[in-house]
Amino acid sequence: MKDGRLRAFDRKAEAIYRRKLKSKLEQRYKGRIVAIEIDSGDYFLGKTPLEAVEKGRKKYPQKLFYAIRIGYPAVHSLFIVW
Repeated sequence: MKDGRLRAFDRKAEAIYRRKLKSKLEQRYKGRIVAIEIDSGDYFLGKTPLEAVEKGRKKYPQKLFYAIRIGYPAVHSLFIVW
């Protein structure tokens, strides 16, 4: 992905998290990882980024996922390409 597309991907995923998932997930799943598929808005939970993304890959094998640690200000992107 080119740099501009990568930033757009990050912004879209972070907006999905803030608007749709943050209040829904933070009380119950704080500390877990959520992997977001940005085109559908579907999300997958795991204890690790790899676990969350692997769950997402079962439904969307060719998609990229954005991984966030729920309830913490530090977020990270994880791109796994098979």
